[in-house]
Amino acid sequence: MHKLFLFFVVIFLGLQLSAQDAVSGFVNFDDSKTWKTKIYLSQVPLSGLDNNKSAIPIAITDIQKNGFFKFDKKHLSDSNKIYRLHVERIRKIVNDTVTKNVTFMLSGKDKIQFKKGKSIFGNYSTTNKGDIEWQKLKAFESSLVSQYLVQDERINPRKGFVKDSLQILMVKLIGIKQLESKQLLDKDISENPSYYLDLLEALKESGIDASEYWFLEKRTAYLTQVTLEKELQKSKWLNAFLILVVILSGVFVIKFKKGHVPDPKLSKQEQNVKVLILQGKSNKEIANELFISLSTVKTHITNIYSKLNIASRKELLKKGTGTST
Repeated sequence: MHKLFLFFVVIFLGLQLSAQDAVSGFVNFDDSKTWKTKIYLSQVPLSGLDNNKSAIPIAITDIQKNGFFKFDKKHLSDSNKIYRLHVERIRKIVNDTVTKNVTFMLSGKDKIQFKKGKSIFGNYSTTNKGDIEWQKLKAFESSLVSQYLVQDERINPRKGFVKDSLQILMVKLIGIKQLESKQLLDKDISENPSYYLDLLEALKESGIDASEYWFLEKRTAYLTQVTLEKELQKSKWLNAFLILVVILSGVFVIKFKKGHVPDPKLSKQEQNVKVLILQGKSNKEIANELFISLSTVKTHITNIYSKLNIASRKELLKKGTGTST
């Protein structure tokens, strides 16, 4: 009974340990003596996919005699990141074109296993859905590039420049087709119409077969028209709002001026006192605002009453606001 218990404990621990391996599989060396027995795991920023120097080292592990290796999931982020495995030769070889690395998308929640094969890094299986879609995209890109660029080898002396330009355009076209397949293209065009118009113009000038981007031309023509109509409608509403603001401002200015027409009978200081009375200020507040004494304020008010032929502040307020009969 005791031995049976130990057996199940060992099996359980083995399963637990294997569950920790996120990256594992085989490196396929044709001659293991020319290669170091280490394999390196790095994280690659999106902006540095084509630059080996931008990779950030994460971990190193030994390659077993049969080519097997593994990395624990503790080295990986919980969210999707781009990772790269690479191996190194013991000595550098001139004009070496052997691919010594492989790039993939993975998270700590997924697993990836490399199979035995003829190339150093053979085919692999993964549970990461993002990487599966990415591999489809790369396969589609390869087919497009080979379709358009092979024929340029024999025609143009500027073929290096042509290749780079076409590759950039085709990668963009690939991304757009991915958006279309996920039914996100219409929304993106409506949000970025100027980008798609510029891209469409570049595609027309590139010599790429129009059948490859006719779907984009059709959608752009329709959606940009809708966008223009929306912008026009928005502009109409904005213009109407501005006209309303101007009218209201004019009415306010006219009303303000009408209620504060200077009276030629009053002196400048008396006029100031009158304006502050109409604003509802007390004698003390008027004195503080005009920096004069309270008695001087009272004198000014007496003169105002006399010149305007009124007897009280109430009459002045009625006359000033146009409510007197």
